[in-house]
Amino acid sequence: MNNSTERINELTQYLRQMRLPIMADRLIDLYSDPLSDQRTTLDILEEMVIDKYQSRRHNTIQRHLKQAKLSQPQAHIQEIDYSPSRKLNKDTIDQLKTCQFITNHRNVIIQGATGTGKSYITNALCRYVIEEGYTARYMRMYDLLAEMVQADLEDRLINYLKKIAKLDVLVIDDFLLTPTTQDEQKYLMEIFELRSRDRSLIISSQMETGEWHKKLGGGAIADAILDRAISNSYHLYISGDS
Repeated sequence: MNNSTERINELTQYLRQMRLPIMADRLIDLYSDPLSDQRTTLDILEEMVIDKYQSRRHNTIQRHLKQAKLSQPQAHIQEIDYSPSRKLNKDTIDQLKTCQFITNHRNVIIQGATGTGKSYITNALCRYVIEEGYTARYMRMYDLLAEMVQADLEDRLINYLKKIAKLDVLVIDDFLLTPTTQDEQKYLMEIFELRSRDRSLIISSQMETGEWHKKLGGGAIADAILDRAISNSYHLYISGDS
């Protein structure tokens, strides 16, 4: 065993002890390559670091996708149907793909009749932003309210809201399918107030925004929620029969 081999073995042991097995394996592969003598130290270091970065990023994305709890995990933004009958604005979706709506703290409102594919687009957009490095959670409005009620009953609503506040994007699907109670309106107000500061919402609903005020009780809370939801938001409309 020559000196170089001994040093490589020692380095790989250190890397494994530091919980960097991918870099250790890559180091062995690089120095086993007959062309390794033609690589500079910087070349080798670059390949090792890039491999480790890509592996860690992949694992992070997979973890965040699992935590997002998508209802349609197979949805991909590249597979959205732009058939003329849907009258779907591709320019708006291309703009959303820049993720500037997140950095600018703007909301996205997706509207269309039942069966037009709102949930698919909502899931696809949620997956896309996660793959771009952001955190997101997909929830139906019913499930969101149910979780808030349970958290409130268990005196952990504040902690629950803190977790929601940390998400870069919160997706609320099936928004306002039915009229809301006063308690539900207060819970929704908490969410919209929380997100309006420096976070984004993606809201999917079959109801026109003009109908939201009545569904939210028609009072001051409805005014406040609509102001936070609609102001400075992107709107995406999907045509088609339900």
